[in-house]
Amino acid sequence: MSFQQKIVGSAGTNVAEVNSSNELKVVGDKTRNSATVFCENDPGTVTGFPLLRSPEVSQDYRVRVGTDTVLFTDTFNATAQNTGNWKHSFSTMTMTQSAGFLNVNAAGTSTASGNYAYLQSWRHFPLMGTAPLAVELTGQITAAPTANEIFMAGLGVATGAAEPVDGVWFELSSAGLKGCLRYNSGTTEKVTLIANPATIALNTNSKYVLVIGEREIEFWIDDVLYGTLNVPAPQGQPFITTALPVFIQKYNSALVGSSPNMIVKVGDISVTLMDLATNMTWANQMASSGLGMQGLNGGTMGSPQVQWANTALPTAAAATNTTAALGAFLGGIFQMNAPATSATDVIVASYQNPAGGVNQTPRTMKLRGIKVDCVNSGAAVATTVTTFAVEVAWGATNVSLATAESTSFANNTTKARRIQPIGVISFPVGAAVGAAATPIQFNFEAPLVINPGEFVQVIAKILVGTATASEVFQWIISPNLYHE
Repeated sequence: MSFQQKIVGSAGTNVAEVNSSNELKVVGDKTRNSATVFCENDPGTVTGFPLLRSPEVSQDYRVRVGTDTVLFTDTFNATAQNTGNWKHSFSTMTMTQSAGFLNVNAAGTSTASGNYAYLQSWRHFPLMGTAPLAVELTGQITAAPTANEIFMAGLGVATGAAEPVDGVWFELSSAGLKGCLRYNSGTTEKVTLIANPATIALNTNSKYVLVIGEREIEFWIDDVLYGTLNVPAPQGQPFITTALPVFIQKYNSALVGSSPNMIVKVGDISVTLMDLATNMTWANQMASSGLGMQGLNGGTMGSPQVQWANTALPTAAAATNTTAALGAFLGGIFQMNAPATSATDVIVASYQNPAGGVNQTPRTMKLRGIKVDCVNSGAAVATTVTTFAVEVAWGATNVSLATAESTSFANNTTKARRIQPIGVISFPVGAAVGAAATPIQFNFEAPLVINPGEFVQVIAKILVGTATASEVFQWIISPNLYHE
């Protein structure tokens, strides 16, 4: 016994037909004689309407594909502010970093009207034509906001206990979670994303994303579209400043009647330029994210890789084979007492890439190049020329150049230095005080890779020299590097 089913129209009279190959006959777009393809970005679970977009094809029949560029990324896993990336301002309300979060209103007890705290990136992020700009952060709250508590995060210049005059941001208050757009001190356009803040799960991380387009702003939570704002017709762009910093801010618009109150915890934040192939190098992207030579999260801020005091020179010392006697830095000024001829390598500059840990992200250093200058100081070169063979050493697990490579499967593996000779520094007999050797500029086509915990060093072998009292060689070392 077999059963047959038919596809019948709603009137019950029209029956669908098949062709000779038993394929259902389907009529496409009669005006185009083709099918139109749309991609579903969001099913409309929250908005009620699916977000459909059509792919584009080039004149050479290829589907256009956008390439994103990382502009900035930071994780709050250190226990102190990264002053190289962030500006902080506050009135009574506090911020701290702990357990992998930036804690906004850290004590949870700020109730006075006008109390505020904000963190704002030094870097500003520009709108680039039609390319969208995405701001993404992860965060959670410890309690639902009560009356007069306001938290904001997005793009804008924070100003005390007030909202920015220009920008795009998320805003959480007792009135709910809203998406906001303000142009040149005008009226703030808002769209409600979550009407009842009490429905937001407490102590539970979510991902919040602003996608800022030329004519529309999208607000996403955990990859679900919660709302959009159209850029008002009179405006040429979302905000008049064109480039704005990232900000994270909480303030009390009036007296807050509960204590403890809402603490907002932000885990990380990133900014991405979408769809525009900038051809920005990876080194450029990493340096733009604060991973150049300014200092790393959880470490010493400023220039910890460079020995260069504002009002003093480092103390001259005898260079050794086993210690960073001239300074535990990779770049800067290093003063070496005039040495005698020796076949033993000595350390001019030495730096250990931080091993990192739970409060400092381990970063791989990429050394792209190095410049070495040397100046005679203190006294003229004595009875013999002074000649140094200069090398870069990297990869060792100990500062000593005598560190040996472990045998296979030995307990607690150690690594010996790897060597790249880069040139010669030489001074003739009688070279006066202030005489400079021909500098060395060496670029690494394939960057030297220094893993977390490993050392990178500039070393010298004294091919010819005389240990002359009061004579000093001043080395000026300029590295070109980034971290990832």
